[in-house]
Amino acid sequence: MISLVQLLKEVQEKPKAILMAGPAGAGKSYILNQLNLQNFTTINVDNDFEALLQKELGKSDFTSMSPEELSTAAKMMSKARATTKEKEMLAKTNLNNIVIDGTGASYKVIAKKKEELENVGYDVFMVLIYVSPMTSLTRNAQRSRSLPTSAVLKSWASVVDNIEPYRQLFGNNIVVINNDPSDADKTFDVPSIIKAFPMPVGKPKTPEEEAKSKAEKEKVNQQIKDLLQRNPEFDSIEVAKNKVNEFTR
Repeated sequence: MISLVQLLKEVQEKPKAILMAGPAGAGKSYILNQLNLQNFTTINVDNDFEALLQKELGKSDFTSMSPEELSTAAKMMSKARATTKEKEMLAKTNLNNIVIDGTGASYKVIAKKKEELENVGYDVFMVLIYVSPMTSLTRNAQRSRSLPTSAVLKSWASVVDNIEPYRQLFGNNIVVINNDPSDADKTFDVPSIIKAFPMPVGKPKTPEEEAKSKAEKEKVNQQIKDLLQRNPEFDSIEVAKNKVNEFTR
């Protein structure tokens, strides 16, 4: 026989969690504003991170930081992650509807997050935003807190490589939106990118470290070239709105 508590638990509407994913410059904030999620609590580590950078260093642009400042920035990110984790735990304890804004670069992290949320009663949905590598780099360079070129490209490759695995993981609870401008530069010419988006000067590297770094960059560049040959299916913004509205009812 079902107890009253069990019955009430089953009848109660499940809280909703939406995981935002996309590379740098994808326009996640812009898309989020189109989805009518004003009653959701947004959790974004970047907000706390940028505030800490401004407080400690008076700036947030990595490309202008010295090696010492980059080291400090890494410590600030650790603090920001701890603060964000506390906010997320509080929201989950209260069973608030939440948006967790991240990149989605790590499949394992997303899969674990989805499982954790479902285990405490959440329905989980993903909104993944796509842009081409050049759009990602260009928009990143225009931000007040721009990331190093290598970090942007590595993140782009990881996110795009995860599109199909995420479709498998989320089933019907995912939309993938192409947020490239109509005149997007869809080329990927490494020499041109190096010239247009120079890397900040970091700490001196040993010959072994230089060789390792070069090999890693070449691997990412080849991965991006391969990924650009794929033709992922995208949802229009109207389809995305309808699916999100259906999910949040």
